[in-house]
Amino acid sequence: MIETKFKQTEIGLIPEDWDCIPLGKDAEIFRGGSPRPIELYLSRNINGFNWIKIGDVDRDAKYINKTAEKIIPLGAEFSRMVYKGDLLLSNSMSFGRPYLLNIDGCIHDGWLVIKNYQSVYERDYLYYALSSAYVNIQYLNMAAGSSVKNLNKEKVKEVLLACPLSKTEQKNIATTLSSIDQLISSLSKIKEKKRLIKQGAMQQLLTGKKRLPGFDGEWVESELGTIVNIQRGSMLKSSEYQFGSIPVIAGGITPAGFHNVANRNGRTITISASGANAGYISYYKEPIFATDCSTISEGNDYFIDFIYYVLLLKQNDIFRLQTGGAQPHIHPKDIAPLKINIPCLYEEQVAIANILSTMDNEIESLEEERDKYIQLKEGMMQKLLTGQIRLVEAETKQQDLPKAKASNVYFRRSVLAAEIADRLCEEPTFGHVKMEKLIFLTEHLCHIDIDSHYHRDAAGPYDNRALRSIDSQMKKQKWFEAKKEDKGYRYIPMQNRGGHKKYFEKYYAAVMPMFEKIIDTFRSSTTEQCEIVATLYSAWDDLLQSHKSFTDDDILNEVLNNWHESKKRISRNRWQTELDWMRANGFMPQTENN
Repeated sequence: MIETKFKQTEIGLIPEDWDCIPLGKDAEIFRGGSPRPIELYLSRNINGFNWIKIGDVDRDAKYINKTAEKIIPLGAEFSRMVYKGDLLLSNSMSFGRPYLLNIDGCIHDGWLVIKNYQSVYERDYLYYALSSAYVNIQYLNMAAGSSVKNLNKEKVKEVLLACPLSKTEQKNIATTLSSIDQLISSLSKIKEKKRLIKQGAMQQLLTGKKRLPGFDGEWVESELGTIVNIQRGSMLKSSEYQFGSIPVIAGGITPAGFHNVANRNGRTITISASGANAGYISYYKEPIFATDCSTISEGNDYFIDFIYYVLLLKQNDIFRLQTGGAQPHIHPKDIAPLKINIPCLYEEQVAIANILSTMDNEIESLEEERDKYIQLKEGMMQKLLTGQIRLVEAETKQQDLPKAKASNVYFRRSVLAAEIADRLCEEPTFGHVKMEKLIFLTEHLCHIDIDSHYHRDAAGPYDNRALRSIDSQMKKQKWFEAKKEDKGYRYIPMQNRGGHKKYFEKYYAAVMPMFEKIIDTFRSSTTEQCEIVATLYSAWDDLLQSHKSFTDDDILNEVLNNWHESKKRISRNRWQTELDWMRANGFMPQTENN
């Protein structure tokens, strides 16, 4: 990070050594073309040109990697060819949303393409700049007063971009934002995998195809209305809404408002009664005011959570119960005949529902973590793309003495440790050994160099020399003191706690997404789990550096036979389980080709 002076521009304050320039000054922008009727030009084999349609592109995607259809060469003559490395903008539906092309192909007239920008912009930097809040504001201003939001190439040429003159700085910004995109994508994939696992479990457990251990009682098929009491909500006019905290559940998916009284206690299933969402199943653990919906409350003969999951499994069947044409609706009498299977034994209902609830909690936790990183990315984009945070380190002069350089490394190392201690010092599992493992994982996963030299000791990977230096430096700065207690060393805050943070932002802003992930993941982990993950990472990385092929068994043999005898206290199954967890959560070493 460097000391920055700012200047005022049309898009706000930016660094003095940045430019504020129209996109069209240093890039070419063209509109696509649409051969009509398109059906005459679609290719019937795999040899045509990729036909890139807005409707086929995932709105949240960054890259366009494939297409659903291709067009023949004659169709390409009436379209526009685009190539890998170009950027596409939707000029209507997604309203300026940029995409990076990883394929060659043809675009229709709903797209704009940005070409020949490379003399000024790094590709990924341009992508993020065009995704920024300040660019979106310009688009909205361009569309002001029009009922149809639409962009054309002349408007896009006028869009002002804040641009570092240094391509290295552009690349650093793009790399930082790409890393958090990768984390978000990884969490989305894990969430989707767990959702599919849960869906499979529902198919097995809620139909009796798979029985839980210890249960062998009968299941019965009954109409829903003979098991539960389905009630219609109370009508509530908008004028009758009162200020309060009780959600009003009507026909929509989200609360229609809030009231000061409830007409249903907590743990209530709701089925939307009318509108496009008629039949939509929800479950509310807190009290609600139910209005334009049907409800099912707790009962003595069934477990309400089990009934909720059964109805969730039959969601599509319930949607098909809609009547009423243009204004569909579903009433209690429509739902009552629905056939469901249910265990006679109440305890089996509870056991099944608890398993599915645990899966839901895991999925919800992943959603919350992903949303947190999305918010973090939004904040980082605002600061990085306007130069509020700089990712350009002052160049080290040739005449700098090695001693001065080394002392800077030692200080940066203590700043990193101080941030870890600041985040975790209140955690009962945090101490000397866990600090060492988190420093190791941060150094390797964030690809930073803090001059550590790790050994294969009993608690390894371990660098006792570096840890003593860290403890000394943090105490000298009056940030934290490593104090020995009955169960080992603890980090005790001192009067200057937090004084490291300005340096932490300076040195480590570019690796914040991965650092946040490491801290959040291992916050409440045991010291032993941190040791296992760090040991596996080190052994895995050593094998990667050998440039020889290897298997999971080779990694485990390296840990159990070539490290320290103490590693054998942990079972081979435990090592394998943690190795699988590391792979699933992205805590893996990488080679230059990964």
